[in-house]
Amino acid sequence: MKYLILAMIILLMFSTVKAGVGSSLFNTALKVTRPVDSIKDIYYGNEAWQTLNIYPAENRSNAPVIVFIYGGAWYKGSKEQHHFVADGLVRLGYTVVIPDYIKYPEGKFPTFVEDIALATAWVKNNIINYNGNPNQIFLAGHSAGAHTGALLVTDNQYLNTVGMSKNEIKGFVGLAGPYNFTPKNPKYIETFGSENFEIMKANHHVDGSEPPIKLMHSSGDKTVALFNYQTFRNKLRSEGVQVETKLFEDIGHVSMVLKIHPWFADEIDLAKEIDHFFSKIIN
Repeated sequence: MKYLILAMIILLMFSTVKAGVGSSLFNTALKVTRPVDSIKDIYYGNEAWQTLNIYPAENRSNAPVIVFIYGGAWYKGSKEQHHFVADGLVRLGYTVVIPDYIKYPEGKFPTFVEDIALATAWVKNNIINYNGNPNQIFLAGHSAGAHTGALLVTDNQYLNTVGMSKNEIKGFVGLAGPYNFTPKNPKYIETFGSENFEIMKANHHVDGSEPPIKLMHSSGDKTVALFNYQTFRNKLRSEGVQVETKLFEDIGHVSMVLKIHPWFADEIDLAKEIDHFFSKIIN
C-alpha cells in the first residue's frame, strides 16, 4: 500500500510540477520515506532571503561539497523545492548546500549572482562544521542557476568581491543553462537591463583560467535553446578549458533536474553523471 500511494504521488507530481505543487508533493514523500539530516535557514548574509540549507554527508567527515543553484527563470523557485536534489547527491557521499537568492522584480542582474557568490564564501568559511571539506567545493546549477554558476566560474569579479577566487571552485556542472542568450521577453529585458546584454553572457568572460566544467543539455529541451550549450562548449574548448559534455535527445527541461534523484533516474542518472565528473577531479 505504501508504494501504491508513493506511485500516485509521483504521478501527480508529474502533472503539476510546473505549478510548484508537484515538487512539494515529491519532497514530502521523500522526507517520509527516507529522512535526510538537514540544517535549514542558515543566514549567509544580512538580508531576509539570504539563507541556505545544508545536507551533511552521511557517515563521512570532510566530504566534498556541492553548492547547488536551482533555476526558476530568475523570478521563482526556492531551496525547499529542491530537497530531492540534495537527497540524490547526499546518497553519493557529498555534503550539499542549497542557497536561496533574490528574485525579480526585487532583484535584477547581477544581484542574484552576487548572492550566490556570498553564499559560496560562507560555505568556504563554515562548511568544515557540517562534514564538508572547504578545499573541495563544487558548483552545480540548473537552468537560470546554471547561468549563475557559469558566471561565477568565468567572471572572477563576483567571487573576488567576497574574498574568493574562481580557482577555489574545483569544478562546475551546468544543466540546461541559458549561458549566452539575449533577452527578448520584456520581463527578462527588465531583469538584466539592455546595457548588460554582453556581460551577462558567460562567453564574454572565458579566458582559459576556469576550473573543469561539464555541460549537460537535451535536444528535446523546449525552454532553453541548444545554442547556449553549443556556444559555451565551443568557447571553453577554444580557450583550452577542461570541458566535458553530454547531450541527450529526449529529456525535457524539468526532467534534467528531476533525474538527479534515483526515483526518476532510469538509464539516465544525472547524479551519477555529476559524481563521475567530480570524482575524477578529486582523485
